Amino acid sequence: MQNRPASSRAGLWQRLPVIGRLLIAFWAVLLAGGVGAAAFLFHQQKPVILAKITPPAQPEAPPAQNTSSIVSTPVPKEAARPVSPSEVQQPAMPAAAPTVIPAKAVPPTLATPSTAVTQQPLPSPAAASPAAVVRPPSPAVPADKTAIAIVLQGFGYSDALTYDVLSRIPAPVAVGISPYVSNIGDIIARAHASHREVYVTLPMQSAHPERVDEGPHALGYGNSAADDQRELEWCLSRATGADGLTDASENGDDQPGGGYATSPDFAPIASIISSKGLLYLAGSAQDSRRTRGMTATAWIDGDTDAATLDSRLAALLPQDGKPTKILLMVGPVTPVMIDRLANWLKGPAAGRFVLVPPSSFVDSGIGNDQAANLLSSSPVAPL
Repeated sequence: MQNRPASSRAGLWQRLPVIGRLLIAFWAVLLAGGVGAAAFLFHQQKPVILAKITPPAQPEAPPAQNTSSIVSTPVPKEAARPVSPSEVQQPAMPAAAPTVIPAKAVPPTLATPSTAVTQQPLPSPAAASPAAVVRPPSPAVPADKTAIAIVLQGFGYSDALTYDVLSRIPAPVAVGISPYVSNIGDIIARAHASHREVYVTLPMQSAHPERVDEGPHALGYGNSAADDQRELEWCLSRATGADGLTDASENGDDQPGGGYATSPDFAPIASIISSKGLLYLAGSAQDSRRTRGMTATAWIDGDTDAATLDSRLAALLPQDGKPTKILLMVGPVTPVMIDRLANWLKGPAAGRFVLVPPSSFVDSGIGNDQAANLLSSSPVAPL
């Protein structure tokens, strides 16, 4: 039996042209790469899906002792334990890859002392305002001591001198302010904050208008009744918050001997002042005050040397030791005056008198006999 020759017909692969074989190989490689990439992406997305459907585990509470770092890892279910109230307040750590957190960044727990500073609330202005405006009651004056009230005229022109008066002169000493001071509202508020009485000068023509200029809002000679009413309203608007008005200025008492305050024309002005509830501080007993208020009994020029101020302050007290009442006006305010007055008020002479506010001497108006007594008892001549 003869051997049959092998079939001369070639297989399918062999019959394919070269370009066909290359195309089949290309698509086979591309299909294998796509399957591998899909498997890789599915493997990467699987933990994310699990993280979305699996609730995060509660982290372990930080240990009581200080450590350099804390590693936050999920807690197995079988290792879970009850959580204390102090640990519930701690924010939960996200369930993610283990993260190293510095120990100093972990919020302090109740069991661990904390060095955080707690901010205290600032006091409201309303809580501090009553103490700034309420004055202490007038001190009691023993029967064997003189009562002295002092008013410093010309207060508020200088910020430096204003500070010196408020810081060095005791609170019972009152201040007199000109209505022409630009920031008079602030000056009155600062004086009240230091528990002082305030008296605003009512500008009026003096007995010698050619020598003293009382400014554009002066009352008095040459004005009609309507003019005086208008100027009085202007002064009252400037005196908002003041305790009273006065006819004295830092230049001294210029009303005696024919001043406007001593004339019958001033009576309507005085009535309006009283109706406003303001006190009226007369610069001299010659003013014949008929309104509720006080009358000055002594004057000292503040614009002089230290030796003169010392001698006039020393002569202020009665030499016979008999107790009396003295309402002293001092002006203008100068550095020397502040220094000598401050020293006198805390020196040996202070043991012979009691310092009181001017309102301690309030009366309903002086009569002729009172005026005569005030004139005879005044130890210092007017300025």
